[in-house]
Amino acid sequence: MATLKIALDMRRTRIDGTYPVVIRITHKSRTRDIQTNQHANLKTFSTATGSFRNNDEANLELFRLLEQYASRLKDLRESGLDHLSVQEIKELLLTSPSKEEVTILSFWEAEIKHLRSTKRHGSATIYHNTLAVFKQLVSLETPFQRFDYKELLKLERKLFADGRKVNTVGVYMRTFRAICNRAIHQGLVPQEWYPFRNYKIRKEKTTPRVLSLQEMQQFFNLDISETDTLFPYWCMGKLMFLLRGINLNDLLLLEPKNLRGDRLIYNRGKTGKTYSIQVLPEIRALLDCFNSNHLLLGQFSKSQIKDRVKFTHVMGQKRKHINKKLKDLGERVGTQEPITTYVFRYSYANIAKQLGFSKDLIAEALGHEYGNSVTGIYLEMFDQETLDQMNQIICQKVHQKAARSS
Repeated sequence: MATLKIALDMRRTRIDGTYPVVIRITHKSRTRDIQTNQHANLKTFSTATGSFRNNDEANLELFRLLEQYASRLKDLRESGLDHLSVQEIKELLLTSPSKEEVTILSFWEAEIKHLRSTKRHGSATIYHNTLAVFKQLVSLETPFQRFDYKELLKLERKLFADGRKVNTVGVYMRTFRAICNRAIHQGLVPQEWYPFRNYKIRKEKTTPRVLSLQEMQQFFNLDISETDTLFPYWCMGKLMFLLRGINLNDLLLLEPKNLRGDRLIYNRGKTGKTYSIQVLPEIRALLDCFNSNHLLLGQFSKSQIKDRVKFTHVMGQKRKHINKKLKDLGERVGTQEPITTYVFRYSYANIAKQLGFSKDLIAEALGHEYGNSVTGIYLEMFDQETLDQMNQIICQKVHQKAARSS
């Protein structure tokens, strides 16, 4: 737990024999100091009380400064400090604006920086992208309280005027709502201000794109040479399906250590849930089609992954490229729906349902909790053998030749 106190930095002695008075941050047994522009020696300053012995004016200034940083530290605690070093906490305390200086823009940018410092790069990217859109439509260099319900409606109209879809606008508005909630929780704006109290974020129901069992059979039985430029993307598509609808990010970041005997064990990046999947011969053969490095599919270098902020962009570009190639494969197969990385996860669930498996078993295979938390508890009754048997049956089914329509 991070703490603050007023102290003397006795490692640095000035010419006049005094020491700098600092605000000392202690976190995980490490310390960092914030300078205060005050100086003292052991005769004029009490290290026990962290105050001058006979200088009320200087003490008042120090305590006000301590209170200011303590308020900022309290705000940071609400967002979590476990992943931060003491140096990162110091930097955040020095860059956090006071309540009087806070604008929507400055607070939003500070939240993005905090998310990146805590390695939550996916959320940081969403916040960054939404902010970039909003900055083109409205001025955010204004305090939160000046942005009321009417301004929110104006913003919505501008978002739709540019031709954006309902669900896209919904994503942007939910991100802004999260920013507003954070500002309220950190005491920067009163609860009474909340503009989303009477505003309902619209949502348009979408039908998941899926391939039929016949189309998936045609995809798996596509006649394609190893020298074909689409071959590796065909293999990726099959892996996403056979690994029970694995997310593309998780697939591309699998490491050799995730292979343990005849099982693939990994934690899903989005939820942290542990998956244990039997490595069928068909899966092993597909993995052997790739030149692995520190990753099973060898799609990224260590240097690309090292910078997590830039890697979010790199992964996004890789996803776009793969989706383009999958679309080309879909055209070869003649599927009704364009093939994307998400199609395999939805199609796995859809085909499993067609084959008669229960929705609870399918949910367990995909890592979902069906219905509510109580149902989620009962899903633990499905052991790995049951999930393996279902996956084996589905695997065998998609490798069969598609039945010809009469």
